[in-house]
Amino acid sequence: MKTIKRIVFTGGPCSGKTTFTSRAQEVFAERGYRVIIDHESATDLITGGISPATMGMYEFQKYCVALQLKKEELCYQAAKEIAGDKVLIFIDRGIYDDMAYVGKEDFIEILKGFGMTLDDINPRYDMVVHLVTAAKGKEEAYTYANNAARYETIEEARAMDDMALRSWETHPNRVIIGNENEFEVKMVKAIQSVFEYLGEGTPIEKFNKYLIEVDDGLLEKIRNEANYSTSHIVQHYLLSENGYERRIRSRQRGEDVMYSYSEANYLSTNERIKVDKILTERQYKDYFHEVDPELNVIDKMRYSFICDDIFFKLDVFDFDHSKGILSIDQPTDGREVKVPEYITVIKDVTGDMNYKNYYLAKSQKY
Repeated sequence: MKTIKRIVFTGGPCSGKTTFTSRAQEVFAERGYRVIIDHESATDLITGGISPATMGMYEFQKYCVALQLKKEELCYQAAKEIAGDKVLIFIDRGIYDDMAYVGKEDFIEILKGFGMTLDDINPRYDMVVHLVTAAKGKEEAYTYANNAARYETIEEARAMDDMALRSWETHPNRVIIGNENEFEVKMVKAIQSVFEYLGEGTPIEKFNKYLIEVDDGLLEKIRNEANYSTSHIVQHYLLSENGYERRIRSRQRGEDVMYSYSEANYLSTNERIKVDKILTERQYKDYFHEVDPELNVIDKMRYSFICDDIFFKLDVFDFDHSKGILSIDQPTDGREVKVPEYITVIKDVTGDMNYKNYYLAKSQKY
C-alpha cells in the first residue's frame, strides 16, 4: 500500500532550508523513498520578476497562495502516480507562512478568495519542521549568498522567524530545530526529526568508515541485503578562495538524475557551515568553467543497503575497483554495530582526512 507524507519545512530567512532540501532528497532516496521537492513559491515569483516591490505585499501574497495551492496539487498527484510505495513531499514553506507577511485578518480575506478558511490549512500537511533563522544566535552565519531573492536584515529575519512560529503554532505535529554550535548538528537533528515521525527505527547520528576489500563476490552478497540500491556519483571541485570548499555533483539512480552544489565555509578550525542546493542540469553545466584543474574528478558507485536494521553505504571509486569505503550508520540506542562477516576490513578510517572525497580527489589513491 502506497503511503504519501507531506512535510513542510519553514523558518526565518537563512535558517538552513535550502541545505535541508538537498540533504533530505539524498538521505531519504537512499533509504527507499521517492522524494518530491516543492520549492518556495515566493522565491519562484520574485526571481521571475513578480515581487512585493512591484505590487504591494497583500497582492503579492495572493499570488503566492495561488501558486502554492497549484504546486501542492500537482506534487500530490505526481506522488500518487510515481513508482514506489513510500513517497515524501517536502514543501519549502506552506500556506500558513503567507500569514506572517500580511497579518491574520488580511490572510483570512486572501483565503476566502480561494474558498478556504484557516481550518483548511493544517490538514494539508502531515508534519512541520521549523528551522530557526541563523539571525537568532548564529549571526556570523547569516548570509544572502544562497538565495538571490533574500533581502531581509538580521532584525527583519528575527521578526519573520517569530511570525512563522506563531503562524504554525496550532499544527499538531510541529518540531522546532534551534541553532547549534555546529551547523551540521542542526541539519542532523532536522533529518532525525523526520525519521522519528516516520517511525523508521533509529535515525542518523554519525557514520564510522572502513577501507574494505571489494570484488564481484562481495557485491553479489550486498545485492541480497534489504533496501539495496545503487547510484553513480560524479563530483567536480571548483575554484575557491578564503578557505571555501566548493563542489558540484551529479547523482544518478536508475534513470533519475539529481544535480547539486555544495559550499563549505570554515568559521573556525573545528566548525564549518555547509550549504547545499539542488541545481537544474543547465545550472550544473554552467559551473564547469569554474572546475579546479588541480583536483581530479571524483567518480564512484555507491551501494546502499540495510543489514540487521543498520544502514550501510559502500563507495567504490573509479580509480581503484579492488577497494572501497564502507560507511556504517551508528545508532543512538547503544547497540554495538558490527561489519557483516562477509566483508573484509583493511582498516578503520573514521575521521581520517585522507579518506575524505576532497583529499581523494587530490591523491586518486587509498
